[in-house]
Amino acid sequence: MGTESLRPVIRVLEDKCVNCHRCIMVCPAKMCNNGSGNIVDHHSDLCIGCGECISACTHGARIGLDDFDSFMADLQKGIGIIAIVAPASAASFEGKYLNVNGFLMSLGVKGVFDVSFGAELTVKSYIAYMKKKKPRTVIAQPCPALVTFIEMYRPELIPWLAPADSPMMHTMKMIKRYYPAYKDYKIAAISPCYAKRREFDACGMGDYNVTFNSIQQYLDGKGDRISNYPEKDYNNPSAERAVLFSSPGGLMRTVGRYDSDVNAHTRKIEGSPEVYHYFAHLSASIQKGNAPVYPLIDCLNCHMGCNGGAGTGNRGKHLDDIECLVERRAREVRKRYQPKGLAKLFHKNRIEKILDAHWEENLYSRSYVDRSAIFKARVVAPAQADIDAMFVKMHKIEPGDILNCGACGYRSCEQMAVAIINGLNKRENCQYYKEFEKNLTNEQKMKDAVNTVLDHVLEEMNKSIEGISSLSEEISSAAEHVLSSSSTIEEMVKTIHSIDATLDHNAATVLKLNETSAEGKKRITKIGELIVDVSSQADALIQSCLVIGDIADQTSILGMNAAIEAAHAGEAIGKGFAVVAGEIRKLADNSGRQAKEISGSLKNIKDLIDSSRESSNDAQAQFDSIVSLISAVKDEAASIKESMDAQSSGGNRVISSLGEINNLIVKIRDESAGLRTSGETIVRDVHSLKAI
Repeated sequence: MGTESLRPVIRVLEDKCVNCHRCIMVCPAKMCNNGSGNIVDHHSDLCIGCGECISACTHGARIGLDDFDSFMADLQKGIGIIAIVAPASAASFEGKYLNVNGFLMSLGVKGVFDVSFGAELTVKSYIAYMKKKKPRTVIAQPCPALVTFIEMYRPELIPWLAPADSPMMHTMKMIKRYYPAYKDYKIAAISPCYAKRREFDACGMGDYNVTFNSIQQYLDGKGDRISNYPEKDYNNPSAERAVLFSSPGGLMRTVGRYDSDVNAHTRKIEGSPEVYHYFAHLSASIQKGNAPVYPLIDCLNCHMGCNGGAGTGNRGKHLDDIECLVERRAREVRKRYQPKGLAKLFHKNRIEKILDAHWEENLYSRSYVDRSAIFKARVVAPAQADIDAMFVKMHKIEPGDILNCGACGYRSCEQMAVAIINGLNKRENCQYYKEFEKNLTNEQKMKDAVNTVLDHVLEEMNKSIEGISSLSEEISSAAEHVLSSSSTIEEMVKTIHSIDATLDHNAATVLKLNETSAEGKKRITKIGELIVDVSSQADALIQSCLVIGDIADQTSILGMNAAIEAAHAGEAIGKGFAVVAGEIRKLADNSGRQAKEISGSLKNIKDLIDSSRESSNDAQAQFDSIVSLISAVKDEAASIKESMDAQSSGGNRVISSLGEINNLIVKIRDESAGLRTSGETIVRDVHSLKAI
């Protein structure tokens, strides 16, 4: 059991890796990649060295490793080195394969051997083995990547691997056995493949693996071209058909020299993933009795064969542009072995004689190592229950969740789950998981946002409920105030109605007073006029009294005169006359006295009348003022009544509005109570929503 480590032939440049998983997608082994970190790392012990990831990586994060630097360093030290050149050199250097020899010799290489001749020896070894052992099938092993794949991942196929060396190893052993002058020289393989280094380690022969890419990069760095170097022939005999070995089916076409019906006996298959799928299921087909259909399996890792190996610059080029160079060389070398003239009659294939001279039984034997223990030690085959549990962690619950989309780089979701279980990847590299988690993250963000909103809603709702409760109390208080105000305003309106009635009554009274005042004014005016008349008559009476007084005075004088005359008349006549004179005097005196008294009274009356007249004038002026004031009071009363009417009307409207307000407040109170209940319900619902 092989447990030794395999030499790294691929390096990951971490600073260039973007974790895109293209390397895993094209990798036949898959589990040699570790995508559990921020980059896709690489386990050399599980890597078959096919180099598919190098071509697939568009970021230049994976590079192949060869021995070019140590090869150049040892040449500069003067160490003796010879080179063996793979037949793919014709395809990689535009048909200038002999110029490659000139280039190598310019570096100090002491001899150059053609691996195509080693391929001829390889075919001879295969034919000898098949004739002697008659196996059911033979898996060709020129491709070191396929050999490592079978040793590591399909060890049950090891018995079917050809127990003979590859063309390169045939060439090396041939040199050691048949070219003693070079037996102590180090050997540099000029190859199209990074995995060849592994073969050298396994066989214990071969010192440098120098890829065509490294040579081309060296030339490019110097601004040089391979055509600038002279053509130099190989140190070993020329191959015939085996120069085709680098092309798909090259083995089969070389075998055609021994078997013209070789196509009917050969399975030709190349390229990833087809060749790996074939080998992955070959053992099961053999057990069923369905395989092998063909006794020879001509297989290569690369679609273009070795012409398009990972160590060449040909990947991506057109197949015909590459193979035409190999076919041209094949035609050239075959001409060397074509007999001419009569020699055709006695010809025995010259290539066979040359091969016989360089071949012996068991010299080129090859054995293989079961390396599956390395894989089994690193990668555990989980039980289905473990895979199902991982699927649950990857949110793959329903059958429809198993997409097998390949975006992760693996062939199936199950293979991805196995990688994750073994710590070779992580759920975050599954597109389905990422989308699910993204949705979960979005949902969580949304939930957090909703919870934030809900918290704000709860806070605001609680505030609102408090506000509603407070508002409800205030509304109730307002309703009471409105009801109280409504009663007060109703009382006020009633008072206004009472005042209005009183004003109406007062208006009537004022109207009567106005009318009475007007009538009084007329009467006072009439009295004034009468007083004026009385005053005039009093003046006349006073004048009459004065006249009467004058008459009395004159009568008194007449009486005196009569008395005097009576005295003069004698006693008889005079006595009577004296009596008459005395009476006249008395009458005159009484009349005068009465006239004076009447005159005095009349003067008093006159004074009273004058005073009455003044009072009458004053009263008339006051009545005028009273009438004016009454008129003003009437106007003010009318204005007040109009205002009271307006207030009464407004009061009625206010009462009506207060009634509506009261009804509205009652409704608001009821609604606020309902709103509070709804708010409390919303708060409960929000708490329930947050609990989801």
